[in-house]
Amino acid sequence: MIPYYIIGLQEGEDLRMGRNLKKLLLLGLIVLSVGGMSACGGSGLSENEREQIVNQVEKLETAEYKLLHFQMDYPAYWAEVDGIVSESYMQAMSDRIIFGYNEKEYRASDMLEMSAEEYEKHKEHMRGLVKSMGMNEEKSSIRISDPYKSEQSGEVFIYASESRELKGKTLTQMNRRYSLGKTEGAWIITAVEQDKVTIGSDETETDAEAKLDALKYRTHEGADVQYRNNILTFKGWE
Repeated sequence: MIPYYIIGLQEGEDLRMGRNLKKLLLLGLIVLSVGGMSACGGSGLSENEREQIVNQVEKLETAEYKLLHFQMDYPAYWAEVDGIVSESYMQAMSDRIIFGYNEKEYRASDMLEMSAEEYEKHKEHMRGLVKSMGMNEEKSSIRISDPYKSEQSGEVFIYASESRELKGKTLTQMNRRYSLGKTEGAWIITAVEQDKVTIGSDETETDAEAKLDALKYRTHEGADVQYRNNILTFKGWE
């Protein structure tokens, strides 16, 4: 956002200042309009399409957060995201590590084959482990951008920024960029890329800021990603 100020002319001042000020204001409005096009109109989407895409990403972000925090099992997750993600996305997801303990890792594909009894056993163990580490008070907030245009025809990007906090301090920051393609008239999430940093309790504010500034997916075509006002909030392991 480019700030501008309207300054009244003092008596006796050159009126050319007024004309120059009008030119500056007009230039500022043009810049703001062009910047807005890269996020919305420049993507060539209708208002309905933009809202559909944002809703899909919000739905996926919510489902994946719940899956990772044992608030939703994998079959329920699968049902929740069916129709909004591609087969290639689900194939990549099936190999993702969801949790682990005692030197054993459990991937999404393992969870798909779990009985309800086994799932509840892992859930109880993980919740106890997290509580013993003092991590059960984790809180998370996720911001979603509007769609951004891609160089590829029939593709758009949308960004998500997730902050996880513990006792008022940033614990983890994750930036994600989703790719969406249009299939049979509907937009489908096809891929996601992520960058992540963890802030240690002994790190200085300067060190933390340096890590955050180095994160990928903070910008699109050289400009800072702009996020919508709506924020998704979660209370970790409750």
